[in-house]
Amino acid sequence: MQPSRTAYADPLRHPRTGLVRTLHLLLAALLAAGACLSAGLVTARPAHALTLRTPERRLLALVNATRKAHGLPRLRVVASLERASRAHSLQMVTKDYFSHSSFDGESFAARLVRLGYKSAGYSSWTAGEDIAYGTGSASTARAIFKAWMHSPGHRRVILTRRYRDCGVGRARGTYCGTSGVVFFTLDCAARSK
Repeated sequence: MQPSRTAYADPLRHPRTGLVRTLHLLLAALLAAGACLSAGLVTARPAHALTLRTPERRLLALVNATRKAHGLPRLRVVASLERASRAHSLQMVTKDYFSHSSFDGESFAARLVRLGYKSAGYSSWTAGEDIAYGTGSASTARAIFKAWMHSPGHRRVILTRRYRDCGVGRARGTYCGTSGVVFFTLDCAARSK
């Protein structure tokens, strides 16, 4: 009895040559990706990199431009604060309330710590929060920022020299029966060892 032979119509599936060809194709793809990166055609970002949504980016740009005009350092987005600010904006929309405290009564500072902006291991930890909502033209990043700057308490948060970190969250939904309401939360903080 003769051993059976299998004909491989697809050379990539051949047990001997298929693996070699697959490795060659994989190597070529990796080299092409590397060439795109070095040419600047594609940018590499760490897995934890944040992408602010356009209205969030606009609000942060206004905050940082104002801080710069006052000789203050710019705020940098920190993942834990971004999570906290987005979660709070979304919770206010979905639970139909407006407050610095979470729906269950948790303070904003406790929320920041719970969502990762830890105070343990730091000799100083401070934070402030601005929240706002609006509809139509009063819901843009510029309108919200302008309202904050005309309010002494909100303005103080934006212009606090010690703050270095921030998160900007925006959510849109129905609030008190009105649809299309936009909520913004700006969490600013600083900590040092």
